[in-house]
Amino acid sequence: MLGALAGKRNAVFVDDINMPMVEEYGAQPPIEFLRLLVDRNGLYERAEWEWKSVTNTTLIACAAPPIGGRSPLCPRFSTNFNMFCLPEATEGLLGTIFTSILGGFFKSWNFAEAVQGLKDSIVGGTIEIYTKISKELRATPAKFHYSFNLRDVSKVIQGILMTKNVSISNPDVATKLWVNETCRVFQDRLTDDEDREWFISEIMELLSRTFKSSIEKDDLFGSTKVKFGDILKLDLGRVYEEIRDQSKLIKGLEGQLEEYNDISTNKMNLVFFEDAVLHILRIMRSLRQPRGNIMLIGVGGSGKQSLVRLSAFMYEF
Repeated sequence: MLGALAGKRNAVFVDDINMPMVEEYGAQPPIEFLRLLVDRNGLYERAEWEWKSVTNTTLIACAAPPIGGRSPLCPRFSTNFNMFCLPEATEGLLGTIFTSILGGFFKSWNFAEAVQGLKDSIVGGTIEIYTKISKELRATPAKFHYSFNLRDVSKVIQGILMTKNVSISNPDVATKLWVNETCRVFQDRLTDDEDREWFISEIMELLSRTFKSSIEKDDLFGSTKVKFGDILKLDLGRVYEEIRDQSKLIKGLEGQLEEYNDISTNKMNLVFFEDAVLHILRIMRSLRQPRGNIMLIGVGGSGKQSLVRLSAFMYEF
């Protein structure tokens, strides 16, 4: 017999339970395996085909609607559960949640009044771009990773929460920060020029309508793109700020690479061209966040591992 400790219960949580594919005759073996556990309160041990009873154990499962690779759940399985349907949060509810978070952050860190006044525009613009990109750029077999959810909205806000009042002194810098964070969360996932141009045009339209900003497209997406990071002040508490001086940024990276090569047996010889610098800033942004994670996609030898190694070194990981 298997089960929880005396006086306690086990809870087994299974996410995306309707992901198993339906076989030719309608079966879903992983779900049938769990149905046996729920129906008969036990399982067979495969080594000796001995029955093992499972006691004091509750199964909790989550499933999204049966689209995008998900299948309908077998009624013989779902009949064992108390079912709850969680509707998608409305834009008004999302606005209330994230405006409260962002407004509290701006107030507690004594940001300028003009910057605090942008909280509604930042949250509203983020929700709007999320809604549009979810509808316009859907996942396809060639772009299977075009999967957007509410975590992306929170990631944009989380990126803004990495700043301090000393680095965001006026509304223009705050607006550029918002553009940078939406690009990191949404644009970096887009794989072709057509999709990226669509995204940029949507951002510029939001800046004009929602932020009432006069910042030009070339100032954000021109030859020198908007950049935020903490490379210039790693020794001063990792200040996440706008980086305007490209030569100073390159010099800082070269100094960090030199330090890395001084202590490492696996020396690297890197050239910090524009795309390499942008990738380093993207990697470091993810590394500095709690539970941050990234997936780098590229052909062999394009520098993915080297840039991650240098970024991790700069954070003393």
